[in-house]
Amino acid sequence: MRKDLGRVKNALPNVSSDAVKEYVRDGKIVVDGIELVAGDLTVQRYLELPSASQGQYATNSDNDVVVRLDIQVHADLQAEWLARELTNRVQRLRKKAGLQAVDEVHVYYRFEDGSGTELLSALKQHKELIQKTVRSLPTDVKERRADSESLIEEEQEIAEVKFMLYLVKP
Repeated sequence: MRKDLGRVKNALPNVSSDAVKEYVRDGKIVVDGIELVAGDLTVQRYLELPSASQGQYATNSDNDVVVRLDIQVHADLQAEWLARELTNRVQRLRKKAGLQAVDEVHVYYRFEDGSGTELLSALKQHKELIQKTVRSLPTDVKERRADSESLIEEEQEIAEVKFMLYLVKP
């Protein structure tokens, strides 16, 4: 049988789908004149995607079902995710500072020069969502009054971008 391995391997690409289905059902198949039984071959289902199809897709199978996933990163969804992550960081910082939901605070951020452009864009694009949840629109720390009292500040990281986040008494 071992000596026939090369022959079987070379002939497998020419085996029809119907023959493979019969092998899965009956447990027998003849490949290049060599009879194989259940356990000799592993059958995996897959979906062949046309190279001209729009977007990026991935497929996976559990041998009963084939799933096709759109794995393309969509800019609008990415921006919404970033806005939600920023909101989440502010809420965690509020909790860490011991603030109640009704406590008013101003939120400030500071990015290193040249970083955070995607996050800032998401902030502008989804400011209503952020303001509704946080009840304050995060602002550049350069806008902060010098006499304002800091409640808490902490370095954060979202999508591999590190920045400082400040909660300040109004």
